[in-house]
Amino acid sequence: MPLFSFKLIDSQLVSDFGVHDLPGEAEARTEAIKLARSLRETRPQLIGKRYAIFVIDEDGAAVCSVPLDVVS
Repeated sequence: MPLFSFKLIDSQLVSDFGVHDLPGEAEARTEAIKLARSLRETRPQLIGKRYAIFVIDEDGAAVCSVPLDVVS
């Protein structure tokens, strides 16, 4: 299974949520959305400040970016 890295970013890296072994990009997007929702609930101070969960694959290619402001 491919590896995907999850990072919280604004204009730079804020926090690294590690590498996850997932079946594919669709599952990585789903996990990014879950993580963004969790952060909205547990760290509401991040909302409205342009934070996003950024996912890259094991080759360093961008998979997706999920803004915390958009996920509900």
